[in-house]
Amino acid sequence: MNRPDGRPLRLAGVAEAAAIYQADKSQIRRLLARDDAPQPIDTIAAGPIYDREDLEHHAATRTRKPGRPKKDKEQPPVYLDDAHPMWDKHNGGPGHDGPDWKVDDHAQAVAYYQALSKPAQEIFDYLRATPGRLVSCDEIVERFNLNPDGTKSSPHVLAGYMNTTGRACEASGRRFPFYWWEAEGGANYAVKQSVADLFKAALKA
Repeated sequence: MNRPDGRPLRLAGVAEAAAIYQADKSQIRRLLARDDAPQPIDTIAAGPIYDREDLEHHAATRTRKPGRPKKDKEQPPVYLDDAHPMWDKHNGGPGHDGPDWKVDDHAQAVAYYQALSKPAQEIFDYLRATPGRLVSCDEIVERFNLNPDGTKSSPHVLAGYMNTTGRACEASGRRFPFYWWEAEGGANYAVKQSVADLFKAALKA
């Protein structure tokens, strides 16, 4: 069975969904019964069957609501390889409309990096240090202590520190070298492996 784009369809049942969301089966059944959850593509004797990529995307962009109890174990990081379809489902904006990055864009990478403010460089360095990993805005704000009194929302704080990315795109003639996805209570960010490799090589030269 294939997806509409021709790629093989990866299936997942309740047990696989529990592993993806790091929850038990009863919690998963309640979560997947919500209107905003991925819908099953079929139902068999063992239960509903889902598109695994839909579950992975939903789990990666879902943030636990304040007040919910924390799990005993920390949530494992989510990594995307460069071919993962989730990159095409980003929540973008005009900064993502420019030409994509190419492997030999060394001069453009240097121009982009030099146009960033020092805080924006540090945040971008943090993202590209773990290529493909979804990093929440809360993690970034906490890592760099950008909201010490805790009175502002993480998305607004991060947007303020990243406000030089627009001029960096103009300087490089390229789109943002990172992607972002809306998540409940904030957003997640990531940099492709190929883009991280490009900047690593360009900034060493």
